Amino acid sequence: MKRPSPRKSVCYALACLCVLTVACAPVYLDPGPNPARVEVELTAKVDPALLEHPREYIYWDWGLNLEVPSGPLPLLQPTEPQNFKVIPNVNPLVRKVVFLAPTGKRTYLFEVSGYVFRTRGDGVAPVTLLAYEQKLELDLKPGQTYRIKRDLTSAR
Repeated sequence: MKRPSPRKSVCYALACLCVLTVACAPVYLDPGPNPARVEVELTAKVDPALLEHPREYIYWDWGLNLEVPSGPLPLLQPTEPQNFKVIPNVNPLVRKVVFLAPTGKRTYLFEVSGYVFRTRGDGVAPVTLLAYEQKLELDLKPGQTYRIKRDLTSAR
């Protein structure tokens, strides 16, 4: 059997890398023409008493999604690209983000989750230390800015 040339191997590896990058990239909701803006100012902190040790890594997932009757909840597009999932080793999580939102009367889901990975039995599992969820019924007009400000801390 003939071995592939190094050049073909490199091209194949680059193609696989491109496919993986595209597959892992977030998919945002198309806000349509002249969207509204939703400005989110967030501070979230896990209570240190919930940690097993002071250097335990805290991970965060958060975002603002449009609620739809079925299927995945589309994430609103931020005006500046950033991560919303598996944000590592930050406490408190502080964010100020402007999202582009479609106009009209719609329901949005604002979610924040702070968690750690802990050894349990034979494996490692995420343990949620802070969870926040709020449904927002908004009737947004073209060009309108709606502001959300949340200061969250965990409680037992």
